Amino acid sequence: MGGLSSISRSRLLLFAGGGLGTVVVAVIIAVLLSESGGSATTADDTRPSPTATASATATPTATASPTPADPPHAGILDGVPMTAEEWAERKDILPLAVMFDNTPNAIPHHGIGEADLVYEALVEGGITRLMAVFWRRDPGLIMPVRSARTPFVIWVDELGALYSHAGSATTTNEANAAGQIIEWGIRDLDAFKPGSNVAYYRDSSRYAPYNLATTAERLRVAAIALGYAGPPSVEPWRFRNPSDPQQGVPAGGIQVDFSGRMYGWQLIQWKWDEARKAYGRFQFGGPFVDGNTGQQLFFSTVIVMRVNAAVVDSSGHVLLEQFGEGPATVFTGGRAIEGTWRKADRKARTRFYDASGNEIAFERGPIFIEVIPQQGTFIFTANPGDLPDLPKYIPPPPPAPGEDEEPTPEPAPEPTATPTPPPTTSAPTPAPSTPPAATPTASAIAEQTSAATPAVPASP
Repeated sequence: MGGLSSISRSRLLLFAGGGLGTVVVAVIIAVLLSESGGSATTADDTRPSPTATASATATPTATASPTPADPPHAGILDGVPMTAEEWAERKDILPLAVMFDNTPNAIPHHGIGEADLVYEALVEGGITRLMAVFWRRDPGLIMPVRSARTPFVIWVDELGALYSHAGSATTTNEANAAGQIIEWGIRDLDAFKPGSNVAYYRDSSRYAPYNLATTAERLRVAAIALGYAGPPSVEPWRFRNPSDPQQGVPAGGIQVDFSGRMYGWQLIQWKWDEARKAYGRFQFGGPFVDGNTGQQLFFSTVIVMRVNAAVVDSSGHVLLEQFGEGPATVFTGGRAIEGTWRKADRKARTRFYDASGNEIAFERGPIFIEVIPQQGTFIFTANPGDLPDLPKYIPPPPPAPGEDEEPTPEPAPEPTATPTPPPTTSAPTPAPSTPPAATPTASAIAEQTSAATPAVPASP
């Protein structure tokens, strides 16, 4: 795996696939960032009035203001305070990482609203995939589960987590997620392997492959049967306490564009909600909701982490330069802090530092990390209302029977219901009508055939 760290900054090339192995050099778009600032406030010292005595006036002495300490128990991933009873119940269980599809046919996602931490990064065909990590809370229904890719396997290893996925990329190069899961000793909960496959089923109310379902309870039972035991080994990040000074500049709106081309499926917005003290996610033309609750997803902290990326084969597999350091912007508490991410090696925790080299303290609550390539772009605004409107997004039709099918794991699908097409969401402005100049896959994947019926790449 040592070769992953050798993706140099000058090697940011995206290779367009096809059987001919044609090379297309991606244009690196400079990211224009607002200059960070800081605002620090400290509690005033309280000084008692001089006390008179029979012989003299005592010298005034300063009394230190109380500084709230870290809570005695807190979530190891999101820093949320926990009661002693909650901590006793969770302290010995492992984080659970689950791969989610992130194409229009996959929405709504079920279970992500319970996640402590979520990663989003590019995979083949210019689409993104999500990995939600659960520890403090376990969701009921989890769907749709999809396959593993190398960048996510690296994050799973960093967290020492259980890994729920449906198959893996299998290659002869450094994108060989299937081999890495074995080589690195990942606590594997593959839907297509004996022992863990019993945790999954097909939900017939949706179309395959966007209907592979499970629950946290099923996954944890399978993990116990396979001998995967805690306690967790992950090293927590720093979290801010109420008396700690705030950093950064106001940032109520965030827009992330993975390609820099303003295609609707690669464009995400986050809007600060002052009442919730969290950022709400918007994608595919509207609010991004959890199918279990019907409620929009909110995260206390959103991190935009910029990395070098390379497509390494004709199938379009993407590797990210995840070791070393690079630029990052941390949005927490409604403010933006410019800084740097650092990760020494595969096992080390990725950490985030401000311009002075101090580790950034996040607001307590769930965290979402957007990992974008250097040709991707993002902007942020002081007020959420200043973001541009999301382009209108028209989902593609449901897949034809047998299209993009995967093997069906045991047990048989449950529950039974009539399949229904994915919901349609929209926003006020039209989507671009021109397709991408090229796609990085070799499997006849079109990113968008027209504004009316964009074709969504399908990967296992």
